[in-house]
Amino acid sequence: MTDTHNAQDVLDRVESVLMVEKQLLVSGQAHRLAEMSHEKVAAMNAFDGLLQTGGEYLRQASIKRQVEGIVGVARENAVHFLAVQNGLQSILKRIGNVSQDSYVGAYQSNGGHTPFTLATGGYSKKA
Repeated sequence: MTDTHNAQDVLDRVESVLMVEKQLLVSGQAHRLAEMSHEKVAAMNAFDGLLQTGGEYLRQASIKRQVEGIVGVARENAVHFLAVQNGLQSILKRIGNVSQDSYVGAYQSNGGHTPFTLATGGYSKKA
């Protein structure tokens, strides 16, 4: 196998992995990304090795275009990862605020609600 064919195979593999990753991110299935982590690491290691060898074949216009496309998809995926991260942080914040904003249905002597976080019940008062 020639260097050009080897480079093409490596680039096709990386491109394929990144496209699957993008589909999972866009379709809301980020939880499935862990399933393909070994495949992605192997593809990226091969890609890194290809770039480090710096053969003459990397100067070919078709290879350059494909590398530019891979970089573009990787950037898009990074944006999608940030969106997933922001979404998860938002969910965690809302879950944390639920207990702070909840009331037990009991009223204080001044008519205010008793926050759930301050409700201890009769047992704590007796103990």
